[in-house]
Amino acid sequence: MIDRELMDAISQLLDVKLANELGPIKYEIKSIKDEVREIKDEVREIKAEVKAGREDMKNLSHTVEGVEKRLKKVELTQENDIQQEIRQLFEGQRNTLEQFQSVHEINDRVKDIQNAVDVLKVLTVKKV
Repeated sequence: MIDRELMDAISQLLDVKLANELGPIKYEIKSIKDEVREIKDEVREIKAEVKAGREDMKNLSHTVEGVEKRLKKVELTQENDIQQEIRQLFEGQRNTLEQFQSVHEINDRVKDIQNAVDVLKVLTVKKV
């Protein structure tokens, strides 16, 4: 029986010693688990931010594509419509200038004829 009591006492001492040594280890394991949990939470947040960033990039890409399409339309409109209208405007301006030139030439001829008539009046008045 002494052996049995001795064995029980040794067993209890080992349990106490084991409990004393396992207590800090359990605490460290709990601390490590808490840190791992925090890291996992931070990783989730980072993943969510990356996903949101990708969505923002995708939206920005669509916006840029839309702007590029509109820019091409504006450039085509400018090249085809506006430049043609500007050419027509300048052509009309050129025609107007040519007409003014023609009017000036006619005006000059009229002045020459008027001068000739004035000279003829003077000559005919002197002969009479």
